[in-house]
Amino acid sequence: MKKFQLVSCAVLLAITATATAAHAVEYVAADDNPASKLCVSAAMDRPIKFMVEMRDNGVSKRYAANKITCNGTNITSFAQQAGNEGNYKMLNRHRRGHVEISDLAQLPAANGQIMTVSSQVNEAARP
Repeated sequence: MKKFQLVSCAVLLAITATATAAHAVEYVAADDNPASKLCVSAAMDRPIKFMVEMRDNGVSKRYAANKITCNGTNITSFAQQAGNEGNYKMLNRHRRGHVEISDLAQLPAANGQIMTVSSQVNEAARP
């Protein structure tokens, strides 16, 4: 019985450490631009909260996926780089004219950092 308790405790600690490491980088909007706040939400929030943020700002998924850039990167790719697969998958369905290449040798994200996020809305991009 003690062996089972020891193993279950180790598994619980590993799960907790993984969840904590996933959000070790804190994203902060560099300005008061609503698109910058959407970038932060895309990186850190769950898909439901992110969709509420988009709705509150009057932005559709298609518009966000095709016209908003975060730190010079498309918001869809930015969410993926931040490790938010839920928001990445949701936005990627609405992204047009994009070819995806997976890098198998990605560098791990730095832990414990605060990253400022600035945004830009590209009106010239085709939806």
